[in-house]
Amino acid sequence: MISSMPSLHSQEYIDLIKINYGAILNTGFEGSDAQTNVNLIDIGVTYPIKLNENTAIITGVDYIQQSLDLVPNGKTTNLNNVTLKAGLNIRHGSKWSGTYLFLPKIASQDLHTDGDHLFFGGLALFKYQNSDRLHYRFGVYVSSEAFGTFMTPILGLYYISENKDWEISASLPINADINHSFNDAIAIGLGFQAFVRSFSLERNENSQELYTQMSNIEFGPYIQHSFLDQSILMRLQAGYSTASYEVFEEGDLLPIRVSAFEFGDDRNILNPEMTGNLFLRVGATYRFHLKERKGE
Repeated sequence: MISSMPSLHSQEYIDLIKINYGAILNTGFEGSDAQTNVNLIDIGVTYPIKLNENTAIITGVDYIQQSLDLVPNGKTTNLNNVTLKAGLNIRHGSKWSGTYLFLPKIASQDLHTDGDHLFFGGLALFKYQNSDRLHYRFGVYVSSEAFGTFMTPILGLYYISENKDWEISASLPINADINHSFNDAIAIGLGFQAFVRSFSLERNENSQELYTQMSNIEFGPYIQHSFLDQSILMRLQAGYSTASYEVFEEGDLLPIRVSAFEFGDDRNILNPEMTGNLFLRVGATYRFHLKERKGE
């Protein structure tokens, strides 16, 4: 998943607070019997401020922490990311609207401030409202990272069935979700996320300035239970994660990375490549409904 992209669903609700905790279990290293658990916590807050019928200010903050061994039998490393969200959502007409975000962040080991730890990103996402139950998404995300410039196009849609038992939300290649509701409380689904982030590391014993590039793909089924008229959602998910954390020296850069494609990558990786494994995650969401559901 591209860091700090806000939840973008239909106009019927906004996810104001999202909290996730989980772990990738027994991740291995190539050429070694050593393993490490990758412990994850992800907290996101989004607060829109309505100016008028066509314009809203979007504010918020995301905090991410990941703890793991970057080398076999090494010391646990805590990777932290704090991202501010500031921008606008503008209705351009009866069918078109746009979301424009500025996304500065600090991403480093234990939030240290030496070296290259401050990065800047931006998102432009357009929505075409085909009907009350279907809209399409087009956009681009660009960010400076420790490894260089990262860019990805975004193409997706949101669809909800007429009786609202099926829901699809996709912003590819970042994330996708399809779920089926059995009633107002219980739903099952399948989720996909692609994460691309980088973190500045503290100087090692040789006084080298390093960074790690995380490029994880996760997918798996989940079960979700809603409370308080679908305002509180609890989710339990399991699946597979590729768990890629590569360490490089600062200044060892890519010319550009576009989505999953790395162009001209002749960098010297300093740790063994990691192998993926199963992950478990539990999450909670506070959802604000913008309009009444049918039948209420």
